[in-house]
Amino acid sequence: MSAVIEEVDRRLMPWRQELGADWDAYRNHVRRVLAFCDELHAISFRAPHTPVPSTTEEFLTAAAFHDLGIWSAGAFDYVPPSVELARQWLREQDRGDLRTLVTEMISDHHKVRRAGPPASPIEVFRRADTMDVSFGLVRFGVTRQRYSAVSKQLPDNGFHRRLVSLTIRRTREHPTSPLPMFKW
Repeated sequence: MSAVIEEVDRRLMPWRQELGADWDAYRNHVRRVLAFCDELHAISFRAPHTPVPSTTEEFLTAAAFHDLGIWSAGAFDYVPPSVELARQWLREQDRGDLRTLVTEMISDHHKVRRAGPPASPIEVFRRADTMDVSFGLVRFGVTRQRYSAVSKQLPDNGFHRRLVSLTIRRTREHPTSPLPMFKW
């Protein structure tokens, strides 16, 4: 887990000031999403040669940047700026080969319906984020015990409270478009 923490922090550190008081909340959300990706991967793949998501560039990058546009762009319509931050990171890392996949992972992480086969990276990421945002009400086969263990190890630190606050503000300001990040 320490290598995952280091890689998450390496991606997020340039945004620490923008994240401000939400640093620990967002950082743990990213880490929980990666842990839930690993849990879903364990359910879908039993082959020992398949790398766990939290060790791969595509999952680390998608997780670190998927909601960051909330803070970098100061907007609740944050998916496009989040995608752009991830693309910029991939360019800087000379990993343009992952641009399409990471873009889809971020763009579809709030898709209401499935975003692909259960074992696809896009769908694994969507499900992991859904697990975290729903407080584990939706777990896609991950046991309550595993969900609770991850949540205990990586506390919320006000992340969900921040989402509720942002949703209320967005609803007041844009009552006909309260949740622009969702798509069918």
